[in-house]
Amino acid sequence: MRASSGLLLLVVAGSVGAAGCGSVASSNDGGGDSSVETAPPTVAQACDQFATTLCSRLNGCAPFALQIFYGDMTTCASRVTLGCMRDLEVPDTNQTTTDMATCARDAANATCDDLVANAFPVSCQIKPGLRRDGEGCGSSWQCVSTHCEKRDGDCGVCAPRAAATGACTVDGGCMAGLVCAAQKCVAPGALNAACGAAAPCRANLYCSATSNTCATPVGLGASCAGDTDACDFRQGVSCNFLAAAANQKCETVAAARAGGACGIVNGTVTLCIALDACPGATLTQPGACVAPAADGQQCNDMAHCLPPANCVGGLCRLPSSGSCAK
Repeated sequence: MRASSGLLLLVVAGSVGAAGCGSVASSNDGGGDSSVETAPPTVAQACDQFATTLCSRLNGCAPFALQIFYGDMTTCASRVTLGCMRDLEVPDTNQTTTDMATCARDAANATCDDLVANAFPVSCQIKPGLRRDGEGCGSSWQCVSTHCEKRDGDCGVCAPRAAATGACTVDGGCMAGLVCAAQKCVAPGALNAACGAAAPCRANLYCSATSNTCATPVGLGASCAGDTDACDFRQGVSCNFLAAAANQKCETVAAARAGGACGIVNGTVTLCIALDACPGATLTQPGACVAPAADGQQCNDMAHCLPPANCVGGLCRLPSSGSCAK
């Protein structure tokens, strides 16, 4: 599954009503006195609504993704809220708290396939900021082009988004609807389209190794013989690649918290939250999960950071986009 910035983000979905910012929701209802203006939500209110919706949709459409990347709904909501608040507080952005609340409302009504494929509602798309191409940035929301090109670290330069076949380093460097593959902007393939390393599928699909076409992931008990990417990991199943090729099927995969048994536990493949390491695991003996690295703590190949923090210089560091010079 292709991950977007925080959605991540993320990548998300499930059917639930958004929580918080009730005044914004009610101002969009047909009834009531339209002459009465409601105050825009605060940053905290808007981000709470956005995070609650995002994590609820993720839990509804890709429950194992939420479990493996965050552990639980509470952690997901707190981490997404943290990233949202940092985005809203950068200078030279035209994004408002009302925009964020509207995005949350519209995302709550979007389909799972669209959200998992990062095809978010128009209200969730980045609004042009005030900084022109060539000016420093820390967030794409600051740029007129809606893209901040970062080579490393938190800061970068506002740059235009590339059209199809244009050069890119990340999906955000491409025009809306395109993704970055083999450093070129391309349109992701729909169901049954030909696919490969330079021709990826829409993120709710996968590239079948047996047909070289975009296909829908399969569920528990389905055959994955010769096609070990076929199983829908988002739903908590993976291919038993240790079985004889002809007998490979999608089996349940579990997640464990810090200190929990991991590896093969009672016949079930068990991964660690944040995809952390599982020291001591063998084919016959479980290991024990290490804890994700907290903000400001050491991170490495064993212990990873929880979004929105990144491992920079061996430490989990939260984005500091607001400090990037213009």
